[in-house]
Amino acid sequence: MCRANGRPISYGIVEGAPTGETARTIVLIHGWALAHSSYGRAAQQLAAHGFDVLVPDLPGFGGSPDLPLRRVSLDSFARVISHFLTELGYAGKPVHLVGHSFGGAVAAQVAHDYPAMVASVVLVDSVSGATWTREDEAAERLLTDRPLWDWGVRLVQEFPFGGFPGAAGTLLRDLGRNVAWHLPSLGAVAGLIRRSDLRGQLEKIASADVPVAVVWAEGDRVITRASFEDQCRALGCQGTVVEGNHGWPIADPSSFGRLVADLLEGPRAAPVSQPA
Repeated sequence: MCRANGRPISYGIVEGAPTGETARTIVLIHGWALAHSSYGRAAQQLAAHGFDVLVPDLPGFGGSPDLPLRRVSLDSFARVISHFLTELGYAGKPVHLVGHSFGGAVAAQVAHDYPAMVASVVLVDSVSGATWTREDEAAERLLTDRPLWDWGVRLVQEFPFGGFPGAAGTLLRDLGRNVAWHLPSLGAVAGLIRRSDLRGQLEKIASADVPVAVVWAEGDRVITRASFEDQCRALGCQGTVVEGNHGWPIADPSSFGRLVADLLEGPRAAPVSQPA
């Protein structure tokens, strides 16, 4: 636990395996209804590739107190992350941001608002696009048209509650804690996700020359292909398509760690595969 601009922030840290080089730092930002402990195995895999990994609990999740409901916004979450990094001594030491799901939207907002703090960004099945479905350019439905029940059904279907017992216990514990302690915040953030459209922020990030990679699992129905395509278009990049669904970073942390390490250690523009 640390105090970021006076606000308590719970977080986990995994130190990277020695590589003979100065340790690089990843800030791994969790998804909606989860917390840092949900990503423990993913953080360990990233650390095995030589990265120090910080995994903060966003305000209103895990062990971090809620924001006032009137202040629940991506700007506020980004500000908290900037204060968190400053408190831990990372002012002037840019970090790699890796955001999954809602954490991707927060990572993008941090890169937009505080580009000097960011070395690069990896958006993983990220809340950042505005489109729910797209049959063609003339037949699009926006996220604001998507009913909340559809989000909920897809999340339940795609998270590794049953097939991956090693992850399921931690996920259920974090979800239960958030429902018990942070229910109003969960609702406020769900509404924020539904209204999210970060295409403008992504365009500015690209113009600021901050390296960004976009990753999407082909079986993901929480974050749709149309939303993934929105992100790629805004950034002017291709995107990496992987096997799995929305929960793959938690269900398959080894593949997640290897892919993120490859993206961060590769060329600056991050070689990626063309969306199918």
